[in-house]
Amino acid sequence: MSVLENLKLDSWWKAVFYLGVAGIASSFLFSPEFIQQKHIFGFGFGMVFVGIAYWIAEKEYSAIKPPNAYTGPAAFMTWRVIKHNPVTVILLLAGIGLIGLFGFLIVKNLI
Repeated sequence: MSVLENLKLDSWWKAVFYLGVAGIASSFLFSPEFIQQKHIFGFGFGMVFVGIAYWIAEKEYSAIKPPNAYTGPAAFMTWRVIKHNPVTVILLLAGIGLIGLFGFLIVKNLI
């Protein structure tokens, strides 16, 4: 259980990243008869792209709040903001495209 505690899944894109890695690994380890391995690999690769794009885009900012009669004493505050740059936008669009394409192919093979 210590492996699962170290993952720190505090954001949804980290879960998407780890699910993508699991999809890529499962495409190498298992060979189901009803789904092609290359479609699982492509779907997992797209999920990894989306997870990496959001992980890179996450920025942490810090500030010291001055003391105020209404809000209390001074405090050190930190917050996280998603701020995409051109590289993360390209990764995000590529990931969404791969998820859409290979998701369609997986559903098409199941029908």
